[in-house]
Amino acid sequence: MEADSIFARAASALSVGGQETLYKPPVFECSGLTHEPFRMLDLPAGQDCEKRLLLWGVVTTSGAQFDGDRTDVHDVLSLIWGGVLRAFGLGSVRLIDEPHGFVPGEIGARYVIFEQCPWNISDDTFEAARKSMNAWTAFAFHLLSDVFQWDQGRLQNRPDLTVVHKTEEPVWVVPVTRYLRNPKDVTISKRTFPVWMYFASHDRGVTIIRMPKNRLALLRGALSPYSPEMVKGEKSLAILANGIPNAIPFALTKKAHKLFSLTADGCENVVVMPLDSHCLFIGDKTIVAIRGECGRVVYERERKNLLERRSGENSVFFADSIIDWKTPMSPGDFEDLCVDLVRREPGVLQAKPVGTVNDRDSGRDILIDRKVPAPHSTGAKDSTSKGGAAVCFKGTRVLRFIAQVKSRQRTIGKSDVQDIRDTLERHQADGFLLIAHPRISSSLVDHLDGMRRKKVFQAEWWEARDLEDRLRRHPDIAKRYPRLMSLHALS
Repeated sequence: MEADSIFARAASALSVGGQETLYKPPVFECSGLTHEPFRMLDLPAGQDCEKRLLLWGVVTTSGAQFDGDRTDVHDVLSLIWGGVLRAFGLGSVRLIDEPHGFVPGEIGARYVIFEQCPWNISDDTFEAARKSMNAWTAFAFHLLSDVFQWDQGRLQNRPDLTVVHKTEEPVWVVPVTRYLRNPKDVTISKRTFPVWMYFASHDRGVTIIRMPKNRLALLRGALSPYSPEMVKGEKSLAILANGIPNAIPFALTKKAHKLFSLTADGCENVVVMPLDSHCLFIGDKTIVAIRGECGRVVYERERKNLLERRSGENSVFFADSIIDWKTPMSPGDFEDLCVDLVRREPGVLQAKPVGTVNDRDSGRDILIDRKVPAPHSTGAKDSTSKGGAAVCFKGTRVLRFIAQVKSRQRTIGKSDVQDIRDTLERHQADGFLLIAHPRISSSLVDHLDGMRRKKVFQAEWWEARDLEDRLRRHPDIAKRYPRLMSLHALS
């Protein structure tokens, strides 16, 4: 099948995006077959901290397919496979080497783990997801046919065509090696099919691939669905493309720019494509791949830094802003607003609504996991502490809070908030947060404060003025709820 045709089919499937690409992969005659050297594995890779099943594949070859040390084949093809799937929003992968069983220093295979795949995969859907990803991988294989010319080497069973040739080192090898502090594991090789000059130091996490300009032009074309939005953070370049987040540390991009200057690629429009474990920099004649953490964890860390900084800035610039609440208030919108604000609180690890708006108490609960300082006693006497021993904070612990959201036209009293202890026991929570609009009665304040003083449970409460203070710190949240409020500066 012609590449243009399968590209069109894939683009059609991709247009629905996200979870839908699971059910609408590009379908053609051989989409159900394995396209070596890319192979999807039959069982899940395991589960991460969120208990999600993970798809994975492997790039592996034999001596009958590619002659000589095949480290370059496994390295290059796994990077490009991951790049194509990242370009089409099918996952940001992590690459893991499997050493050769008999040859020291050689990569015998490389596993490709789909850590960021947009599909919600369960035991029931895993096999369908594996088949769908196999179809996308078949698409990637054909899309790359003109780049790597599979039919002229591997598919003809002519390993002599793919032999590693001894060649003179390119002039850029010496300055690159010097810049990398003269690693002892440098590999340099040249192949005819696929055609490339390969340089790598896996100790330094650097791979450089030189290919004919027309081949890289074809590769850049194959990656054209990748259209990232980029924002400079404090320590990383945050990227969102096809719904998948990544972030590239500035130290890594700085290294890539230096390597490009040493190889004299001359490209002014380098494609920067992060995977979870590597980042690809694709120029006119050169691909530079650098190993480094570029996945969601780095992205979320950068996002957290940005929100914390923005919160401080907003508390200054929006300090005099006025918030006009619109009544009658939609309970569902108000509860969604509260969830968004809770998630911005310092130390909050997660906040998830439980129940529905139509529950018997006319409101959903919010389950909150919050990281707080963990106190311990030093054993030294301290007259300021009740027990006589000095209390310090060392490390952290995670507490679970249950929040209840109440919105009324009137003041919220004790009769509106009942069975607090039962709610805490049901959710095995350590503390209670009441978010109330517009305000709570003095008797309810006394009741919650009494519980707190008796150390029955930790208790907090937010009223309209507390919500407004938080909305001034996070005006981006206020803009999401025009039906609830309007925020405007004093003239």
